Amino acid sequence: MHGNGGHGRVHPAASSSDFSGEMNQSVSAPSSDPSSSPLYSFHFEKPVPPPPPPPKAAQPGEYVVQVPKDKVFRVPPPENARLFEHYTRRAKRRRRCSCARVCACLLAALLTLAVLLAAAAGVAYLVLRPKRPAYAVQALAVSGLAGVGNASSTPATAAFSPGFAATVRADNPNGRIGVHYDGEKSLVSVSYDGVLLAGGAWPAFYQGPRNVTVFVAKAKGSGIRFSESVRGQMAAAERLRSVPFDVDVEVPVRLRIGRVRTWAVPARARCAVVVDRLAADAKVVSASCHVKVRFLSWRN
Repeated sequence: MHGNGGHGRVHPAASSSDFSGEMNQSVSAPSSDPSSSPLYSFHFEKPVPPPPPPPKAAQPGEYVVQVPKDKVFRVPPPENARLFEHYTRRAKRRRRCSCARVCACLLAALLTLAVLLAAAAGVAYLVLRPKRPAYAVQALAVSGLAGVGNASSTPATAAFSPGFAATVRADNPNGRIGVHYDGEKSLVSVSYDGVLLAGGAWPAFYQGPRNVTVFVAKAKGSGIRFSESVRGQMAAAERLRSVPFDVDVEVPVRLRIGRVRTWAVPARARCAVVVDRLAADAKVVSASCHVKVRFLSWRN
């Protein structure tokens, strides 16, 4: 085999010896750390993710919207919706309970206030013993009705302008209560057999406790036409020297107890007055008045 001249020499022993040597070495001298052998040498590297695909080109008539990653929100699970509904119902129940509690407190406060006011009114009634004011018509001057019963002197279609001046005596019998009369909102009317003849106002003044005040209340009418029957009745009553009139009074009053004044309450009076003739110097034949005041419980 020398004819190869050394160019084609093969050394299987060397290659095999190297491999076998390594194998023999590894077998004959086993190491406590298997990873130290070349046969057990591994390199663990994190795989590189593939690059993201390029964005799809927008087709004609389409739009591509790119949203940053930090702006993308995930869809909450269904449990969150159930929890939200549960807490919402509980909040509504709490609000209803709070409203009911507030209403109950307000109702209790109003009832307490009503009881206190009723108790105070009862004590005031027992202590003050309020009484109704008394009124009496002492005189009633009549004008503008002369000749109403004389058909020969005045035609049947004639219009009259009657006038009345009533002298009234007001008596306040209360020892601790004063009375304020509001004349601006008062009304005094005079009628005959249901026919309104004139209207006027009650004067405004203050009447102290146990005080008697005499004043004049005036009423005026115009364009009053009487039927033949009414004119005949008035003429017959004047001949009998007994002409009846109705005087109605409605005036707001405020009671004063010491320095305290109450709210305004309506005082109404209806007086039946009979005079002897239809003249300014007419005399009162009879008069009676009925008074009604809606404040506590007035006594006569």
